[in-house]
Amino acid sequence: MAQAAFQVTVGIPVFNEEANLRGLLQHLAAQPEVSEIIAVDDCSTDTSADILREFARVEPRLRVFHPQERGGQLAAWIRIAQESRNEKIVFIDADALPVSGAAGALCQRLDERTVIASGRVHAANPPKRFPAARFRANVLHRVRSLGFPKEAIIGRFFAVRRDWFLKNVGATDIIANDAYLGCLARRQGYNAVYEPAAACLYTEATATRDFAAQRQRADAGYAQLRSLGIMQTGDEPSFRQYLGSVARELAADPSGGMHWIVQQLRSRRMRAYIPQGRDLGGWETQPTTKQRLQ
Repeated sequence: MAQAAFQVTVGIPVFNEEANLRGLLQHLAAQPEVSEIIAVDDCSTDTSADILREFARVEPRLRVFHPQERGGQLAAWIRIAQESRNEKIVFIDADALPVSGAAGALCQRLDERTVIASGRVHAANPPKRFPAARFRANVLHRVRSLGFPKEAIIGRFFAVRRDWFLKNVGATDIIANDAYLGCLARRQGYNAVYEPAAACLYTEATATRDFAAQRQRADAGYAQLRSLGIMQTGDEPSFRQYLGSVARELAADPSGGMHWIVQQLRSRRMRAYIPQGRDLGGWETQPTTKQRLQ
């Protein structure tokens, strides 16, 4: 394996990811810039812990930690940062898969003023089965390419500077973790950048109930950040900017666009199906996103 010009730690929060975990680990092990892989298994009930132990026996770069109680994604990120031997860390969800070189591309954007770099996400679902996934990813890309919201990052795949992260992040009860980090950086005068060349595949939810749960969690997370004064006016794109992006995607992909809009509308009506008393602060999984990434 060729030696990279710099070293990167890749951190993986894991909870019940047996379908995708082995493939992700094999991919990361083949990347020359990845000098360390840290996984935090958050009390998985499937075979994820066994997969991690098996891989660690043959891959010395992998270190695995097993908390005794579930702490959630943000707690896992903090543990990874504490254990990292490198200054640049890439966090990736265990049900995602970065393209080759993406981790290095993200870390190259980090500097003294830039403490977070987020990549572009692509839905891995077959377009004919779920065109809304492709449409939503394209809308997100267009909005973020315009610089709105300026601190937006995607929690499933991003890079941070370790010193800034450990100095400023201590709370673990934040719902919208990615928006929290982006807004926090901006409030302190640091940069959070979008790097579309660093792409990552993921599986989009295909069940309306799961889609509604994701929307509910996002809405609750943004409301929490606004109540804490972390998310402020100007942190989100205006309705006109968002609508313009949607209109361009509708023109480029009419069938997928209409499907996506219907899903958006239905998600608000489906909230009655979400179990009452659901803990929005927890680390919830979406069953239809657990399909194996090819």
